Amino acid sequence: MARTVYFGSGSPYSWRVMLAMELKGLEYEAVELHFSKGDTQSAEHLARNPRGKIPVLIDGDITIYESTAIMAYLEKTYPEVPIFGADAREYALIWQRYAELENYLGNTISSILAPIFRGEAEGKDAEIKANLEKLKAELETVHGWLSGAGYIVGDSLSAADVTLYPQVALLRRVGPRLKESYGADFLNFEEKFPAFLPFMARIEALKNYDRTYPTHWRAAA
Repeated sequence: MARTVYFGSGSPYSWRVMLAMELKGLEYEAVELHFSKGDTQSAEHLARNPRGKIPVLIDGDITIYESTAIMAYLEKTYPEVPIFGADAREYALIWQRYAELENYLGNTISSILAPIFRGEAEGKDAEIKANLEKLKAELETVHGWLSGAGYIVGDSLSAADVTLYPQVALLRRVGPRLKESYGADFLNFEEKFPAFLPFMARIEALKNYDRTYPTHWRAAA
C-alpha cells in the first residue's frame, strides 16, 4: 500500500509524524511543501486538507491530517511496533505526557519564537523573558522525566519521545540567539539538562533519521 507524507521543513508536527513512521519501520514517500511558495494553500493541497496545514498522510485511499490523528491512526493500523505503550498504564501515561508536551512546552516555545520569527519582537522583551522563565520550568519538568531510564515513559521510544525531540532540536538550534538577545543561559543543554543528550542520541540512531531532518537546516549548515 502506497503511503505519502506531505510535510514542511522544520515543522515539529511534520517531524514527529515522520519520526513515528521511522520508529514503526514503515515505508513512505515524503513530499515537501514550501510555505514561502504558497504550496499549502494550493488547490491541490486544500483538497487534501481544507485547512491548508501540514502534515497530511495519505495511506492508500485514506487521507488524514492533524499530527495527533495521524499518530493515533498509525498505532491502530500498524500495531506491530507500538508507540503508545504495552499496557493500559503506559497507554494513558504516554497520552498524558504527549498532551503536556503539546499544551505546555510546545505552546511556551511558540509564545517565545512566534514574535521573533515574525519580526514582531520589538517592545516585547519583558513578555519574552517571562515566557523564557516558563520554558525553563517546563524543561526542568521534562528533564526529570528523562533522568534515569532515558525515555519519557517506560523503557522504549514512544509517541511522547518523538513529540519531544523536534521541540528540543529547535531549542538547541535557536538557543544561542535567545542567549545573546535575552540572556537565556539555561539553554546550554550540555550543562543544564544533560539527560536530553542521550535521549536525542536514541532518536538520531533511528535507521532513516536523516531523511526526517529539516531540509533547510541541512542547507544552512
